[in-house]
Amino acid sequence: METCGLTAEYNPFHKGHARQLDMIRGVLGRDVGIVICLSGPFCQHGVPALLDKGVRTSIALNHGADLVIELPQAFAIATAERFAEGAVALLRSTGVIRNIAYGCEHHDDHDAIQEVASLLAEEPQELYDNIRDGIRDGKGYAASRSDAIANLTGDERHKAILESPNTILAVEYEKALRRQRCKKVCDESDDNAISHEIKTLALPLFDKQSQSATAVRRVVSHTARRLNDDDTVTCDKHSLLEVFRYLSNVLTYDSAAAIMKALTEGRGLLTEEMIAPSLLLTPRYRDINALSEISGMQGGLAERLSGALRDDPLNVLRDQLQADDEDESCEDHSTDSPLPYNRFIREMATRAHPASRIRRAILAAAFDIGSADTALCHDGPQYIRVLGFTRRGRRLLSFMRHTATLPVLINASDYRSLKTESARRQAELDLHTQAWWNHFASLHDTNEFIRNAVILK
Repeated sequence: METCGLTAEYNPFHKGHARQLDMIRGVLGRDVGIVICLSGPFCQHGVPALLDKGVRTSIALNHGADLVIELPQAFAIATAERFAEGAVALLRSTGVIRNIAYGCEHHDDHDAIQEVASLLAEEPQELYDNIRDGIRDGKGYAASRSDAIANLTGDERHKAILESPNTILAVEYEKALRRQRCKKVCDESDDNAISHEIKTLALPLFDKQSQSATAVRRVVSHTARRLNDDDTVTCDKHSLLEVFRYLSNVLTYDSAAAIMKALTEGRGLLTEEMIAPSLLLTPRYRDINALSEISGMQGGLAERLSGALRDDPLNVLRDQLQADDEDESCEDHSTDSPLPYNRFIREMATRAHPASRIRRAILAAAFDIGSADTALCHDGPQYIRVLGFTRRGRRLLSFMRHTATLPVLINASDYRSLKTESARRQAELDLHTQAWWNHFASLHDTNEFIRNAVILK
């Protein structure tokens, strides 16, 4: 069976995602088995998933995915490099993946993406000397790296590739494949996962600007805030209908309907504004030494955040734009006015500390992820958690009984059978972050240990 792996967050699932799945079948054949490596409750940019992973799994299966597995949170809320390493390792560990697809801005320049990935995987000293020089000149790491690559290769395409967010992630996937291939080639225990060469497939993003998941999350955040704030204007039925029409233009119908259902019921949906007070009230902000030990808080970020949050953490969330908010309409989906937490992140962001890094570091503080917590990621993902499957996906699972190099878990109760410290630590973080998500999404009656995989017959 031809197979293809794809890493996704589906936060939320939009029409571009559906078109990508269709394109995979168009390129590799209608019978290709598509495996999605899906982020759980929190995503790589340090934001919560709008919808529960079970809902997103069901939507993905309805639109062409065959098997959905969960990327452990240790990798899902990590840097782009570690995120890609975890996703590629998890897909490889199934032993059934023959292709890995990704969407990016430079999908028509696949060779250049691979050239950059090869250079980064080799780690030549000259490259890192150039990066260090760029940082000394006051550039951020990302800009220094793209300049260093262009200087070494003399190809401006390579610089452009490293200045496009989705293509940066594409490079990381390619780099991870190369490194893991080299690392495992002599490991007899990994025979199943490397018995065939994994090819890569670059896909277009499909109208990325009009189908921006970030824009959708902004609209949903503003709408949820108005629905939950008794002191300001509330959204009437007409306004909610306008929101649904907007979402339906961007999202698939089932994705838009799931968001609207959660909004109107007041449960099953989470935005970063909903958890911001709890994130910023973390006691570590009062102890600069303890904060400095948190993953991502190095390079002066701990001091910067502690200075802003030590005395009155919630002061940064107090709405200074209340008068403007009272005049806002729910139909104003194009507004760029940031909500309080988003505005705070923007104020904290610098070239050295971009917004996504700050968000991830704040999550790490809330979840007590230390910079020295090597048990989390050092050995890669330690299990394959199955979230859902179709009939074709069931066939893939039957193959994986013989090919998978990691334990295949159908239920969270299977976490109890894990043996190694790395596996247990990853499972603990998965359960803890899911409990956070359930609590703040008002799913208080949800028990992760009795969650069943989604089965699409």
